[in-house]
Amino acid sequence: MDLAAELQKIYDSEINLSISWLWDVGITVRLGDEMNGFLAEETFADTAGIGPWLQQAIAHFYPDSAYALTLTDEVRQLAAQRLFRAPTIGRRVRCPHCGAPNAALEQFAFTCSRCNASVAVEQRRIQ
Repeated sequence: MDLAAELQKIYDSEINLSISWLWDVGITVRLGDEMNGFLAEETFADTAGIGPWLQQAIAHFYPDSAYALTLTDEVRQLAAQRLFRAPTIGRRVRCPHCGAPNAALEQFAFTCSRCNASVAVEQRRIQ
């Protein structure tokens, strides 16, 4: 798989993602963005797994996107069955007052970007 070509297709489909790394810690890929929140994330030891993960994550979270519609039936089936790891920061939460998406960055509460209501963020429970 040509990772550069896949990233260009994803960009052209207007799907947001983030790729970052810290040497010897791994490459972290997040689907989503800082403003609207992230849907899933994964950390890789090398670049080989990034393309297949992105394909499955996009097929799972954005099944009707232009990019997802170009993927094979096999990828789409794997995506439907796969469990994705929730993001460690910047997870997406919806305002219970107006339904607008917001990003909750390690916060206990935030003000909704659309209706300005105060929203408490439920803390994740460690299993």
